[in-house]
Amino acid sequence: MFRVQSGRHLVRPQRQDGPQPAPQRPARPEPASTAGAPAPALTAAALTPVSPQEARALLRQASPPAALAVSGTLNLSGSAWLRFLPDWLRCEALIVDDCPHLTALPADLHAGRVSARRCPELREVTGRLSVREGLNLSGSGVRTIHADLHATRLTLARCRDLSALAGTISVSHLDVRGCAGLRDLPPSLHVTQTLDVADSGLTSLPPHIRAGLRWNDVPVEPKVAFTPELLTGHDVLRVRNVQRRRVLLDRIGVEKFLADVGGLILDRDEDAGGQRQLVRVPFDDDEDLVAVVVRCPSTGGTYALRVPPHLRTCRDAVAWTAGLSASEYHPVQEA
Repeated sequence: MFRVQSGRHLVRPQRQDGPQPAPQRPARPEPASTAGAPAPALTAAALTPVSPQEARALLRQASPPAALAVSGTLNLSGSAWLRFLPDWLRCEALIVDDCPHLTALPADLHAGRVSARRCPELREVTGRLSVREGLNLSGSGVRTIHADLHATRLTLARCRDLSALAGTISVSHLDVRGCAGLRDLPPSLHVTQTLDVADSGLTSLPPHIRAGLRWNDVPVEPKVAFTPELLTGHDVLRVRNVQRRRVLLDRIGVEKFLADVGGLILDRDEDAGGQRQLVRVPFDDDEDLVAVVVRCPSTGGTYALRVPPHLRTCRDAVAWTAGLSASEYHPVQEA
């Protein structure tokens, strides 16, 4: 039910006596129409904007409005009482971070920016969403997005349950870092500038997406993002940019890197698994890579564990991996 503003006074319907039905989410408002003519779209002019404080009070009512225009930023972060938002909402910014019971965003939403981070019950995003700057859903429980969505930036980082993007989604920047359940991207998705795929479930990009690939904000080639097994230790050494080199090293792994390029042995000793080595590889413009190479006595596998570059003995390095100093490290049995 809408509230109407007359002059500067708010007019509300009279309260009815007797038992009232249980509150339900209001249906999306349908604009009035005249006989023989199509119903005009609801516009911001159809509602007088209210202040963020008034909007918050309205949304806490037993029967909140189905349409709302807010003159400013609507910040409802951390509101445990918030379960629904108006189906039709206009505001400068909508912030609903850390709302544990929020289940849906407005079906028709226009805002400068929207942040709905860490909302575990926000499982699906549908409707028409126009967000001038960015829509940030990182860390939320979103499983599917099936919407007509336009935004400069769409951030879905660490939405681990996300499995599908559908509808018409057009963004400049897309961030799906940590979206392990996302296996492919639809033909209807348009990304014009950057796409961050670090630790996502994507193994390739469809031909129609030509956005620049990123891995944790660092520009990378498709080979680095999708086929790291084709990289070699010498590929790492050839990279001069420190950030890109770190990404390549992370993708190839310390063990394969050392197996390919070797290194300077700083120390040797033995434990239950056999010989241990502390190895150093110098890097230009970055700290040296120092790793302790150990053999597991139970499986026979060899592992390389990176440690701080100031360590000089295998014992110091292994103790550091256990969170101890060499003087504190006295294992009864090393497995």
